[in-house]
Amino acid sequence: MRKGSANIAVTRRLFLGAAAALASFLPITALAAHGASPLKVVETTIVDAPPEKVWAVVSDFARADWLPGVARVEASGDDVPDQARRRLVMADGGAIEELLTKRDAERMMLGLHREGDDVKRLPATNYTALITLRPAEGGKTEVEWKARFYRGHPTNDPPPELNDDVALVAVTKLQRAYLAALKAKVEQR
Repeated sequence: MRKGSANIAVTRRLFLGAAAALASFLPITALAAHGASPLKVVETTIVDAPPEKVWAVVSDFARADWLPGVARVEASGDDVPDQARRRLVMADGGAIEELLTKRDAERMMLGLHREGDDVKRLPATNYTALITLRPAEGGKTEVEWKARFYRGHPTNDPPPELNDDVALVAVTKLQRAYLAALKAKVEQR
């Protein structure tokens, strides 16, 4: 073997060895750098009222005072997605800011996004929800409240109070309370 060929062979072995080492390291690095994964909660209820009656309450973005703990609603924008905003002033003095992200009257779908994250109030971040109404048997309405969000702490090894399980439990509880309040509001009318 000539000297030039030997150098190429050594260089090739070094390159392949380095590539193999890097390849074995990448999956671990990718997992370690990944952080929080999106979470999802879907809750449904049946409301004893026709969809049009339920839609009249759900779609009135500026009048969400039926939500549990809300003292009053301050709204701005023209009920247009990505323009309409509401500030839910809570009975405990706090506030929640939300943006209307979707309004589809024909399909009876309303989307919203919480702006700003108060992990003490809800141990989740980047909360978005889609509320969908569907006709149900007997002139009733099935209401689906679907949310996508992240746990309250975005990096690996979150504190126990801001991990995935805590976020899932809190959002499930929140959505069940919202659905129960909607059901009570519509069925009392």
